[in-house]
This record gives sequence, C-alpha cells and structure tokens, in this order.
Amino acid sequence: MQEKLYKLIDFLRENNEYYSKIFDKFRNRDLNWQEIPFLTRDQIYKYGLSGDKKLLSKNLKIGYIFSTGGTTGKPKYIAYTFEEFDLVCFYLAHCYEGIEPSDIVANLFMVGNMWASFISVNKALEKKRCTILPIAGNTEYTLIKSYIQYFKPNCIVGLPTQIMQVLSIDMNFVKKIYYGGEKFLESQINFLKNMGCDFIRSGGYASVDADIIAYQCKDLYYDQHHIFVDHQIVEIIDINTEQVIFEYEKVGEIVVTNLDRYLCPVIRYRTGDLARWIKPKCNCNLPTIELIGRYDDWIRLASYDFYYKDLADALYPYSVSLKVNRSQNVLTVLIKKDKSLKKLDEEEILERLKNSNWQLKEGIENNLITVRVEYVEELPKTNKRVNVIYE
Repeated sequence: MQEKLYKLIDFLRENNEYYSKIFDKFRNRDLNWQEIPFLTRDQIYKYGLSGDKKLLSKNLKIGYIFSTGGTTGKPKYIAYTFEEFDLVCFYLAHCYEGIEPSDIVANLFMVGNMWASFISVNKALEKKRCTILPIAGNTEYTLIKSYIQYFKPNCIVGLPTQIMQVLSIDMNFVKKIYYGGEKFLESQINFLKNMGCDFIRSGGYASVDADIIAYQCKDLYYDQHHIFVDHQIVEIIDINTEQVIFEYEKVGEIVVTNLDRYLCPVIRYRTGDLARWIKPKCNCNLPTIELIGRYDDWIRLASYDFYYKDLADALYPYSVSLKVNRSQNVLTVLIKKDKSLKKLDEEEILERLKNSNWQLKEGIENNLITVRVEYVEELPKTNKRVNVIYE
C-alpha cells in the first residue's frame, strides 16, 4: 500500500496542478500524512470539471464523466479513465460474491442523468456471468412489477426505496437482495424475511466521488463493511476536532484516499458519512467499519447524540421528519397524517423515542431536550437524504 501511495504522489506532483504544490515538499518521501489538507465537496466543485479543472491530471484520457451531488443546485462532475472505471467494477463485483452464474438478477439502480450506479453495477454483474435484467428503478412501477412477475428473478439489486415499492409478499421467488445508497429499516428487513428472502446484504459502501470503498462479507451485519485496503486508505476523524480516531466504537466522519485514481484524484476526501471502527466476528482479518449514517443524519442536542434513523425506526410505519432547534435544544417531530393509521398520543411517541436511543432517553428525562409533536398534511421537502431540518 505504501509503495502504491508514493507512486500516486509522484505522479500527481508532476501532472496535477492542484496537488503539485501540496506534494512538492514530500520529494524525499518524508510524509506526515495528517499535514495533507482534506478534500471537500466544495473543492471538487471548484477545482474539478465543474470549475477551473486544476484537479484533473494532465496526459490522461477521460473515459467516463458522471454527475454527483443530487438533483438540486449546480451539477458536480467526476471523471474516470476507462481503466479506472474498469477497476471500480472489478472491486464492485467482489461486493456481489454471493451471486452465481445460475442467478437471474434484476438491476433496479437508477439510470440516466449521468449517474454512475446503474452502469457500474451492470458491468460488475457481467463479471459474475449471471443473467441480468437491466430494468432500472426509475422505470414506471407497474412495469417493473410486470418484469419481475414474468422473469421471476431470484436476486434484486438496488435502492431499498425502489425495492420495497415493487415487491409483494407473494414474490417468494426472490431469495437474494443486495442494496446500496440507503439503509433498510428493521421493519423492511422483517417484511423481506417474511416473504422468504433471508439473503439481504449490502452491495458495498461507495460514493461517486471516491468510488467503491468497502464490502460486506457473509458474516458481517447490515451496516458493517471491510475496507478494500489495496484500493483505499480510510480514516475516521472526530467531528469537532478533525483529529484522526484510532480507538474502536467512537463515531466520526469517514475520510478516504483512493490509491488508484490518477485522473481526478481523491486524497483525504471528507465523505460526510459517519462510522466507527469495530472488531468484527468474522476471520477476514481486515479493518472494518460500521456505518452510522450521513452527517446530515447525525443530531446533537444538549451534548447528546442520536440519529434520524433511530427515530424513523421507532415511529414506523408513520412517515416522519424532524425539526431541530439547536439553540433551544428542541426536537420537533413532524408526522404525516394517515387515515389508515391510528393517531399516536404524545406520551406513546415519547416512550418510543426514549426506547430508540439511550442518549435521547437521558436528555428527555433530564429535561435537557424538549420534544414536540406536530401532525401535518405533508412533510417538508428537503434536498438531503434524510428529513432533518435545522432551525
């Protein structure tokens, strides 16, 4: 790994305008890693394909250009050489190690809009030599269901949201599910198991900016992943101090360095994802993280930490958003009105919330966090992956 890193640094020093000044002082390989500045989304936008292009290395042919950063605001683009993208698909295929050539696999990742997920997953599935149904999750739902009913795939890959909207309890031919981009709620996992699908595994931890970072072996739990150590250097940093965390179980932000990206390099990139180092129960002997959620998903009130997913799971099947007033330590739970569901009283909601996270429980019981409940006709729209709104 060390030689691979120095090879990358030597190349970037000579061929990349953005990193040439940063790495110039490391000519003697006297590398103090934590002196290297973090790379952020804003810098990728400013210096990458969307900006002055200083992040793009010279003398390399662009193969693919993908859009990242969501559907709102100005687009941000990431470039790969063909060789770099082939390597991404090689590692991604390893994330699907449970797929056999005899499997029929429905690809429900989102297609179009210069997104990377569908095409990269399809190329990875080709390496598994399985039968592929390239349906895409943004196909009309009744049409997706008809394809699934007709071809009866035993494996589905895609976003949990899309998967859950097209499956029904009678589709007991679906035996394997690989998911990405979001987490399954506990209630959704129970539904899948009730329909006879016991093989539910992450299709890898990745981002378009940094590409594939980690994978899940058969012995890991839903949010746990082994690092691809030949491909990425992963750090976890303290959210407040930005110091590197080495101890187990302490939550921080994931920072990644891709060892194989030369065209549009990713060095100490702040992903915005939260995780902690863990000791896995498997025998793979690899560094392992447990994903906690997005930084947007993390909430701190009165020095207590909790997560949107905790509350969403606690109040399922109700659809909820959260309003967070940090200055007054007030958490407002917005619940969408639903005639098919019995209205919960505030006391029951409080008990559910307290049972979801011990820190939230302690904050409420010590009168340090105030919880308010509002039933609304529609939940507010946000451009975040989770519905947390800060006042």
